Amino acid sequence: MSYNFSIGKIKRPTVSISNHHIKFNKEAIELLGSPKYISIGLDIEAKKLAFKASEKNYNEAVYDFAMNSSRKESIVISAKAIREEAIKLMSQKPQTSGVYFLLELDEDAGFWVIDLSRSI
Repeated sequence: MSYNFSIGKIKRPTVSISNHHIKFNKEAIELLGSPKYISIGLDIEAKKLAFKASEKNYNEAVYDFAMNSSRKESIVISAKAIREEAIKLMSQKPQTSGVYFLLELDEDAGFWVIDLSRSI
């Protein structure tokens, strides 16, 4: 017999996309290094979003990513323009609570990414 003792206990790093926001769970925030700002890149052909810690600058879109003391479990950002483009590429369209994706390291690119064609 093979028993699985990890059911319900493992927290996976996830990012969810809804019609109104992009939400990062605590584990995803930790993988990104808990930065003050992030940048989000879109690869239309691969149907992937990439996330990286960023500084405020004028060469790319930067989103405030700092956690406040009242929200320690997740961070929610609007990122309207990139969110709308991502929804067009998603295989499953968001409902009220959003569609969840596993945050994974793309070793070739060196970024944390979600695959918009593989919701969980």
